[in-house]
Amino acid sequence: MSGDEQVVLIASAGVAVWAWYGWYIPAIIVERLGAPRPGRRFIFLTPVVCAAVLFLVLKTVSAHDVRDVPRYLGFYLLVGAGWLGAATKWLPFAGLSARDDVVERGNGAAALALAGALVAVTLCFAGGNIGDGPGWWVVVFAAALATGTLAILWLLLDRLTGLSDTVTIDRDAAAGIRLAGLLVGGGLILGRAVAGDWVSIEATVHDFARAGWPALALFAAAALVERWARPTPERPLPSIITLGALPALVYVGAAAAYVARLRPAW
Repeated sequence: MSGDEQVVLIASAGVAVWAWYGWYIPAIIVERLGAPRPGRRFIFLTPVVCAAVLFLVLKTVSAHDVRDVPRYLGFYLLVGAGWLGAATKWLPFAGLSARDDVVERGNGAAALALAGALVAVTLCFAGGNIGDGPGWWVVVFAAALATGTLAILWLLLDRLTGLSDTVTIDRDAAAGIRLAGLLVGGGLILGRAVAGDWVSIEATVHDFARAGWPALALFAAAALVERWARPTPERPLPSIITLGALPALVYVGAAAAYVARLRPAW
């Protein structure tokens, strides 16, 4: 490995240890105390699922000098662990906290939303790894483009609808499922939008805008859904099926159908 790759490796390892220690240790302590906390299982299992998804992408559709070289396969897995770990530290700015909402308050709706958020960030990072490129900085640039756009769309949606409050304060499980599905759908579109062989920064941004615009439409549709799906005095407990699972499946299904229609990026 080159000198800059070693620096990135060490930095990613440090961020991963710092972030995942803060993610897992509070949940482990609560488990040992025996206090029931709905959704804690998602805290334990979701990062493992994300690692498996990233490994599958790296092993099958990443650059040939990554998928066929174990040290670079491990390198990008560790960078991904640091990337996802850093995202866990940002999530409270979007109104969700694994420690506060799930571990301490036992909010199962927040656990569902957090799981969706982690999967979505993983898809954004994985998309940046698809295709051939000149080095690690290409992956970081593409992944930052996708992840940053996802974060902006999420913050705008929350500002318009107060969706995070519906999840964390109202503890609305249907809202947690909807948000999870929306984020996964958005991550799928944006991750695909940055996938492909590297040409230049300008070409990457152009292709991202051309392929990623449906994510904006998806979040706009979600803003409309939230106007009538949120809890009301007449309907304090919205249906988990019709106002939770069904919209989430529509979000993910629409994103998957769109991505399937695009030309393969590898």
